[in-house]
Amino acid sequence: MAIQNIIFDLGGVLLDIDLNYCMQQMVALGVDMKKFEKEGMQTPSDKKAAVLGEGIVANGAMHLYQTGDITTEEFLEGVRRYCKEGTTREEVLEAWNTVCIGIPQYRLDKIAALRQKGYHIYMLSNTNEAHWLKIVSECFGGQEVVDRLFDHVFLSQEMHMAKPNDDIYLEVLRKISAKAEECLFIDDSTANLEAAAKLGFHTAHAEVSKTQNGKVVAPPSTDWTTTIDQLLQ
Repeated sequence: MAIQNIIFDLGGVLLDIDLNYCMQQMVALGVDMKKFEKEGMQTPSDKKAAVLGEGIVANGAMHLYQTGDITTEEFLEGVRRYCKEGTTREEVLEAWNTVCIGIPQYRLDKIAALRQKGYHIYMLSNTNEAHWLKIVSECFGGQEVVDRLFDHVFLSQEMHMAKPNDDIYLEVLRKISAKAEECLFIDDSTANLEAAAKLGFHTAHAEVSKTQNGKVVAPPSTDWTTTIDQLLQ
């Protein structure tokens, strides 16, 4: 069955990110990340923790924020309790958002070209309200760009689900009225790809940019934009 739908992850695939730098900024505010993850709030026992990147998962409060089960204010205040005395909400938000670097224009151009060829284009992302607001305004350049590029955007915080749990993939299929074998799913996380493949999706692993100190120091040696046409043949 021919692929009709292309589903992109966001962080690491479209958006260049630096999770380590973000965590460094949190630690600079005084946060003991291991203690915060353990004590902050508990990940539901019947769910796999939301995957943020290859080998990196969101436990506790971070998972709950990714799935929209706590608000931005609850999350920021929860983090602030683990920070040095006097740390403000704005400082926590700034540190949290340092994970987002930017989206190269050539990736957006490729998505536009794929739409012109007739493919339905979707995004499926484990993200949260604070990151998404920053990404839309500063990385995409506004909601109108997002609306022009994607048939629909599926966000974990709106769906109250997260990859790699089966329910989020099945909900996407239900919403777009498609079969798994009609879809190509592109992600940088092996765990997310394996979960999708078991449900019948075509999958492709995206190589991420190398980042350091919140900046891209080397692009992927093989970018998905140069290989996707062959995958779709």
